[in-house]
Amino acid sequence: MPDLMIFVFQAQCNAWYTIIQTIFFEKITLFLIISAKCVSTFPVFLAKGPAAGISREAASLALWRKKGDPPLAKAEKSMYIKRNYFLDDRTQPNGISPAMKPKTDMAKTESAAERPREPELAIQKQWSGVRGGTEFKLANGGTVRVLSTGTWNRMPGPDFRNAKLELNGVRRSGDVEIHGKTSDWIAHGHGGDPMYGNVILHVVRVDDTSPGNVAFLPSAAVLVLPDRTEDESGFPADLSAAACAGFFAKMSADELEKFLGDAGVDRLRIRAAERLRVMIACGTTKAFLSAAAEQLGVPDNRETFRVLAERLREYEEDELTAHFEALAWGESGLLPDPAADRRLTGDGRALVSALWDEWWPLRKNCGAGLFFKRTCRPLNSPERRMAMLGAVGRTFLPDPCGQLAGILKRGSVELVLETLGERLSGGEAFWDAHTSFRSAELKHHASLFGRPRVESLLADVVLPVLAAYAKLTGDDALEARIFELFRTLPPLQSNHVERRMRSLCLPGRKNAVKSAAAQQGLIHLYKTHCAAQSFDCGACRLRHSFSTEP
Repeated sequence: MPDLMIFVFQAQCNAWYTIIQTIFFEKITLFLIISAKCVSTFPVFLAKGPAAGISREAASLALWRKKGDPPLAKAEKSMYIKRNYFLDDRTQPNGISPAMKPKTDMAKTESAAERPREPELAIQKQWSGVRGGTEFKLANGGTVRVLSTGTWNRMPGPDFRNAKLELNGVRRSGDVEIHGKTSDWIAHGHGGDPMYGNVILHVVRVDDTSPGNVAFLPSAAVLVLPDRTEDESGFPADLSAAACAGFFAKMSADELEKFLGDAGVDRLRIRAAERLRVMIACGTTKAFLSAAAEQLGVPDNRETFRVLAERLREYEEDELTAHFEALAWGESGLLPDPAADRRLTGDGRALVSALWDEWWPLRKNCGAGLFFKRTCRPLNSPERRMAMLGAVGRTFLPDPCGQLAGILKRGSVELVLETLGERLSGGEAFWDAHTSFRSAELKHHASLFGRPRVESLLADVVLPVLAAYAKLTGDDALEARIFELFRTLPPLQSNHVERRMRSLCLPGRKNAVKSAAAQQGLIHLYKTHCAAQSFDCGACRLRHSFSTEP
């Protein structure tokens, strides 16, 4: 009997060994097949390797651009990288791999190759300058009349948002995507991307649609935009001024400052009303932290920071007061595991270990599910933005509204800015010298809270929150002080919305905006009139209110 048991045991062991060996060799075979595919797909990247200085972005360019294509202009290359920053492997978001890319029609490809590839940025500039009312013939024989080209989008997504068009006589609103040729839609991986689901017009210079790729192209109408050198109709030399530019041109500097300042105050009241609703629901402390998180997430990660703020609301106020930095880092998912991450060294490892030990016993969500985009320069990395949020919480908790109201009552706007800067600048030695927990020390240190950051925090967070707080507590003196400071606060750093509004509404008046209130007023006009009407001046209520015609 013992011999029989030993025989059975040996037989079982041999069977298990055979199964494991088979699975192992199948895995090895599959790995070799995938490796061979990857080598054929990324010849440049794998041949030279990251050690040779080839970045992920360069590999992306090598993958999607064909051999023999002329070099990309610098602006187009940056846009190319911007749109493909998510490519960590061979598969695009729509599931189309390079091996699945449809073959283009050779005759059309050769004819398109006769003319050099034009940077998409140049085509975008041309489209943005199309006059309202211009009509074009579509590639399928239909017509499109441009009522508004839409809002130029500098972030990932369609190039122009919320355009107004008449497609074959039917008025529609939607997005416009710009490419050098039609097949670039496939090369850029837009097919399964939900951000491109509302594209109604695909503007190209060359239409290389063929039976082989038509199934992978959008259903949107295709417009082959004429070259400006071939047809100047419908294209101004520069961006056309808005219909209200003449009205603003008649205003004196003081009249214009008051008009825009009043619009800015209106915007501040709207933002204060939004903060008041959060205060009523969650309390003043959590409303302040939510406002700070959303502002520090601008422009790329605003939604992610908003979700983080909602997670932090699950904690009690005494927990937030005592452990805010650790809780924010832990719930964000940006805090590395010091036990598993071997890239952490020195001060970075010590800081991570301290935050981890403080957060882990209190954790609720374990930082799962948050995704931070990294499309900005290193000094604006998500880690540095998170460090700013931690510093804001550490500095002004508990009772942030009470503390900030006391600072606002101290004197001039300069004194207020100086006090805020001094309060926020302490205790950030590590982040003044690093862009992440793992990064090397910066050659030139950069403060988390320079003067522009403090001004932005005051205008976009402190004043709206305190205006809501003053309304909640019935403090009329504080409310008056807030609007007084707002009108005397110098302009903040300009953004693309303000620059476009200046070119459209205030052409030739370089120093027209003299305060943060006037600057916010331009943004308010943009949001409530220009963007709301897709820059269709003919439908603008503001323009009609200025008109003296009966």
